[in-house]
Amino acid sequence: MAPQLFIELVYFIVISIVIGFIVIFYILTQRGKSSKADPDNESVPKKGMEKGEKRWLIFLFIVVVVGNILMLSPLLPSSRYVFWLDEEPKMTITIEVRNYEFVFPENPITIPAGVPVEFIVISHDLVYGFGVFNKDGLMIFQMQVVPKPYLNSIVWVFTEPGYYDIRSTEYSGPKHPYLYFPNTIRVVGG
Repeated sequence: MAPQLFIELVYFIVISIVIGFIVIFYILTQRGKSSKADPDNESVPKKGMEKGEKRWLIFLFIVVVVGNILMLSPLLPSSRYVFWLDEEPKMTITIEVRNYEFVFPENPITIPAGVPVEFIVISHDLVYGFGVFNKDGLMIFQMQVVPKPYLNSIVWVFTEPGYYDIRSTEYSGPKHPYLYFPNTIRVVGG
């Protein structure tokens, strides 16, 4: 199972448990109708929630569910790409990082649009970040690059042609501000 799908499965399970607890809480706090008449005409306190409390609980429940759908679904990779099909990447690009320098196989790296591409980034000394940004400065994806012997890889499908920049997204020392490489990826076709 792909790591992002595992994370999404955990997310789904946690949200399901929270929703289950809210439903159980709502059921357990229902006020029942009093079946006994009080001979002294004193009102018997009801158990559970009042009507206004129920409305607020339902309102908060809806806000939480809608908020999760609106805010978190764009962050989940499978909401945009269908990686659960186990499609193998059509290209593999290996990038090495050492002594504050990214070594690219070519500049610019030419990638066809709509094709799964695997980026393997190897660090020989420090922890770096590997972020790909579009020309508006919007981060397309990023990963943390941990030194050898770890394999740092990500598979991505570029949907829009154009040039993309690479930046280090992890502070890695005094030369970190210089780890910006404009127009390093060129996506063609589409």
